[in-house]
Amino acid sequence: MIKIFRLFIVITALTVAVSGCASTETTTTPQQTEPDTPDFPSWYQSKAFESDSTSFTGYGEAVAGDSISAIRNAELQAHVNLETGVSELVEETRKSISESGNDTVDSPEFLILLRNASQAIEGEGAVSNKSAVEKDGFFRGYVKVSISKADAKDVFRSELSPNPNYWQVLNSASLFE
Repeated sequence: MIKIFRLFIVITALTVAVSGCASTETTTTPQQTEPDTPDFPSWYQSKAFESDSTSFTGYGEAVAGDSISAIRNAELQAHVNLETGVSELVEETRKSISESGNDTVDSPEFLILLRNASQAIEGEGAVSNKSAVEKDGFFRGYVKVSISKADAKDVFRSELSPNPNYWQVLNSASLFE
């Protein structure tokens, strides 16, 4: 019986101690009203990749505790998005060529060279815009990385050069037009 009474006292003391640490005050953070400005630069697109008549473009966004890290991480993301977008377009083009009856694009050597060329695009893109925006104590970095279709064409021509027939097959498609 004494053990149960002691246990009851210990539990009661702990409950009082814990409840004494809790705050009964309700705190609210006032909403800051900001002017109607977007949270991102005007040149930034929310889609990760776009292609127009002259270039391929990748966009990156990253959050960090400082503006330099935010921009650096956004740039890495933009390069990856550029390479991924170009790779997807190249794969669509390759499938189209294959479906038209040209089995050259299905050979393992062609596929390896094509993948290597797509990956080389990531390092060739140039930063055309970058910016960091501070909000709520964090920085959000935005970066735009582009490569002209002419430069992309040169990268693919170079990477497919071990077999000139491969370049002729890919160049016959309108990927770089």
